[in-house]
Amino acid sequence: MLPRNHPEVSTALVENRAERAAWRTVPNLLTLLRLALVGPFAWFAIAGRDMEALVVFASAGLTDAFDGYIARRFGQRSRFGRLADPVADKILTSTAFIVLSACRGQFVSLPLWLMAAVVLRDVLILAGCFVVYLVTRSTAFRPTLSGKINTILEIFTIVCFLAAASLPAISQVLGPLYLVLLVSIVISATGYVLLGSHMIRNSPRV
Repeated sequence: MLPRNHPEVSTALVENRAERAAWRTVPNLLTLLRLALVGPFAWFAIAGRDMEALVVFASAGLTDAFDGYIARRFGQRSRFGRLADPVADKILTSTAFIVLSACRGQFVSLPLWLMAAVVLRDVLILAGCFVVYLVTRSTAFRPTLSGKINTILEIFTIVCFLAAASLPAISQVLGPLYLVLLVSIVISATGYVLLGSHMIRNSPRV
């Protein structure tokens, strides 16, 4: 066993301290705030208070925009952030689709089939990332272009649905928007499957 003052041990201790410190960054706090907003959003959405739900959802979306910018601008990227940020996004959007489709009671709801497609995609991606990590020990997961477009479409769909309560004209575009989102879900999910397979095939651990 190496002594604590050995250079290799000292380097490892410094790296471990750096990893722990990386948890306490502004981007990570914003990510945790986004998770904290899921509860209030769900409560407003279930109660049919769509405008309040829209404000909370938009606020959560702003934390997503700012945490990425701050992490890049001020060099506050971290392993925790790389993993937690996309998970927080998926929890927020999946919760939104579940609540707005299955928990609305007498209020207008999103189609159940659309919710199922969104949640199935997210579960597939998270399970795939876990499998890739187990095989490669890599956390270098990067969103694909189709994945980014799909996330934007999911957010846009939720915003349009909630805004339709005050702007009835928006209701006319919801049907076509649902179909466009479904196509995007299939394309982006396929892209992530191909990306995960590529990472596993090219891993030195395999």
